[in-house]
Order: sequence, then structure tokens, then C-alpha cells
Amino acid sequence: MPTPTHPNIRHIRLFIACAETGSLTSAAAMLGITQPAASQALRRLEKLLDAALIERDGMALTAEGRIALQRFCRLCDLIRQACAPVAKAAIAIIETRLAWPHLRAITGFAEHGSFSAAARMLDQSEPAVQRAAREAEAIMGIPLFENSGRNVRLTAAGLSAARWFSLTLAEFDSLRNELLEARNHYAGRISIGTLPLTRTFLVPDVIALLANRHPLARFEIVEGSYEVLIDDLERGRIDILVGALRRSLVSKTLHQEPLFDFELSIVGRADHPLKQRREITPDDLSDYPWVVARRDTPSRETFNTMAATFPADKPARQSVETGSLNAIRGVLLKSDHLALLSRHQIRYELEAGFLAAMDYPLPGSRRPVGITLRRHWLPTALQAEFLGLLREHSAGLN
Repeated sequence: MPTPTHPNIRHIRLFIACAETGSLTSAAAMLGITQPAASQALRRLEKLLDAALIERDGMALTAEGRIALQRFCRLCDLIRQACAPVAKAAIAIIETRLAWPHLRAITGFAEHGSFSAAARMLDQSEPAVQRAAREAEAIMGIPLFENSGRNVRLTAAGLSAARWFSLTLAEFDSLRNELLEARNHYAGRISIGTLPLTRTFLVPDVIALLANRHPLARFEIVEGSYEVLIDDLERGRIDILVGALRRSLVSKTLHQEPLFDFELSIVGRADHPLKQRREITPDDLSDYPWVVARRDTPSRETFNTMAATFPADKPARQSVETGSLNAIRGVLLKSDHLALLSRHQIRYELEAGFLAAMDYPLPGSRRPVGITLRRHWLPTALQAEFLGLLREHSAGLN
């Protein structure tokens, strides 16, 4: 039988009860098990975490036990949030029956869209994953899945449960990392979602500094559209989102923190024909093709405002649409295309003389860059250090 990677949720609840009552006997009675069984369950929990959680003589928590208690309480709260649509009287019973395979099956289906894909991700058989998902549905007593033609998809309640279960799994990963940090072993992972404005200068700079401090730490840089990264953040698939902030963010689960402001410039290759002009007009700008940002981004909004000033008979030629800075660079260097970019994004190309910013004002292009985080998120020491460095490095960018 393979060694479990996650503890029994009942053992977690036992540990919390033991910490709250200060008595193994009382905790065992609360969960309806014998004291020897409770003692054995705590030993299994400590073995799996490779940590001493409770001083057996006085039942006081160790330093590692206090870390585990905080994370385990948060973890159980997240499971209760997943059960919110259920009658309150039933939640306590549901908690005792849900297990990690249930949580992983639901989150796996939500992330990959099918039982077969979830099974591949979890390295399990498809029937096992489907059985676990359906067991979770039966335990919770609400429909988590619905048929859509020949396909199966999550209901609104299923999507909500998957989000909370995904955060539950992330909370346990944070516990493991925090226990290692307590031993001065910084080998945890930070997953950072990045938007175009910070992919080339801020996030890489901070990662390089932190990686030198903690050689065993792991960093995952996730790229994607704003909508996809926001969904990843809400589900706990990434820890932090760094990039241009949105004026319209309305979320009960997320909040934004500004770091610095940026301004956009019109950019082309260093020997672009417009560099020879003393004064550039909207008519001049309309003569050239443009590389534009994706729709519903701050850069695209600025471009649309600027393009509205072009002559009516010469609309903007939106030749290429992309969020890839590498693609933008390649097109600009090999053609007469223009693009709107921040000087921060192309600082190396400007210094090397490959690209140039045109002398053309863009009123209203100033936008805030910052971090988007989950409300009530508790970072590990490594994650908190990363956030601190982001704030420190951003202070000189305004």
C-alpha cells in the first residue's frame, strides 16, 4: 500500500480538539473514538508530517504544533465553506465523512474538465476518480455534477466546492512548507502569476535575489490572460498575481495592492521612420501598422483612446494582437510596426539601442501596477519575503 501524502481529515479534527481541550481523553470522546485509537492517530499524523506536535507529558503544543494548529484550523474552515449550501446541522456530519480522495477528485475534475483527464493528473484509474467524486456528491447531499448532452460538468455548487477544496489542498501544502521553514529549511514553492508589464523586469529581479538567498526554494512563473490568472488565484493554483491593476475588480475573495505607476510610450525599432520627425501627428501614426495588446487590458484601452484621434479615413491598422513581449519585440525589430509599451518592459532594448520610444505624449496612459492576493491568505515565510522584496523594489519605480 502506498504511503499516504495527506493525513486523515478525522485525525486533523482530533488534533484540533486535543489542542482546544488540552486533553487527549476529551478529544477522543468528542470524536467518538477510544483513547488508544486517538493516541495512535496522533502518532500517525506526526509521522506523516515528520514533526512533533504535542508534548505528551503535559499535552502542550510544540512550536511545530502551533504552526500545524493554525493551518489545520484554516483548512477545516475552508472545507466548511465548501459545505455552505448544505444545512448547518448536516455540516458537522459531512466533515467527518469527507476524505482527501474526495477533495482531490472534485478539484481534479474542475481543473481538467473530465474524469479521464483528472485521473491522468492524479495518477489513478478513471473509475476510482469518478467513484470518489460521486461519493463526495452523496456525502454532501447536493448535486455537484450535471449532464450536458454527452458531457458531464460541474454545477454552480460543484464549482464553488471545487474552489474551496482547491484552497484546502493549497493550505496543506503551505503547512508542509512552513514546518520546513521552522527548521530554517527554505525549500518551498511560490507560484506567481505574471501579466505582461512585470514579466521582464520586476518579478525576475525579485526571484533572482530570493533564489540566491534560498537556493532550495522553487519558483513557478505562470503566464496567461488576466481572466485565467484571476481564476487560478481564486482557486489557489497560484499564490500571487503581479501586473497592471484593474479599476473594475469586484471580488469578495480578492484584493489589490498598488506598487507603482507606469506610463506607456509609442515604441518602434531604433531606425523607425518616425524617429526622424520633429513632430509626430495622429495622421503620421495612422500610416503604420500596430501590434496591439489583447482586448480588455489597460494597454488596449490606451490604444483605443489614441486611435480615436486618427483621421476618419485612416483607421488604425491593428495588424497583430498579442500579449507576448517576445513576439512584440520580434515584430518591431523586423518591420515598421509600432506598439504601446512601458519603458520598464524594454529597458534592455532601449539601452542597447535596438528599440526607441517616440516623442509623442499619451495623456491618461498612467496606470497602477501591483499585486492581487486572496483575502485572508496567510503566506509562508518564503512567500512573505517575496512580497516584501516586491514592495521594496517597486518603491524606486514611481
